[in-house]
Amino acid sequence: MDILTTIPIQYWALGCWATACGGYDLAVRRIPNILSLGAHAGALAMLAVSGQGWLGAPPSSCFAAWALALVLTVPGYAMRRLGAGDVKLLAAMGLAGGMEAMLIAYATAGLLVGGTAVIWLMAYRWQPVLAPQLARIGIDAPAISEPKGRILSFGLGLAIGFVVALVLISVNAPLLSS
Repeated sequence: MDILTTIPIQYWALGCWATACGGYDLAVRRIPNILSLGAHAGALAMLAVSGQGWLGAPPSSCFAAWALALVLTVPGYAMRRLGAGDVKLLAAMGLAGGMEAMLIAYATAGLLVGGTAVIWLMAYRWQPVLAPQLARIGIDAPAISEPKGRILSFGLGLAIGFVVALVLISVNAPLLSS
């Protein structure tokens, strides 16, 4: 049986939601409240109706993940390194998916965005040194803008991280092994 047809619908729904959030943050540099707070409402409804999160996590894991998401992101918001949408997005991911999904999303986002920032900074620093060398062999290196402020989309990183979490959790989900 094809793995794509055995994945439960809630994984697809959450994957589409995360993709919409990440795409919107990349394009507009903000995450609308209808997406982040709407996901809070959907997660709370699922917890109230079924007694578990969208991915089967117990309520204790979902609420703990929500609280930890705030602990992890509110300081970044206070220091103006994250937007309010990033804070609400990670909290919604925790409330919907539980602790495991939220931690995977956060760690993946940190690695992606942090790695991108390091590469960009290295390219910016080395471009003046390498450009003349590259020009000698006929390669015209474009100018690299200075990385400063909130230039990278953390919401996109969170969205990618949450999709990674969905894939990892769906592979290990008990519904799929039967």
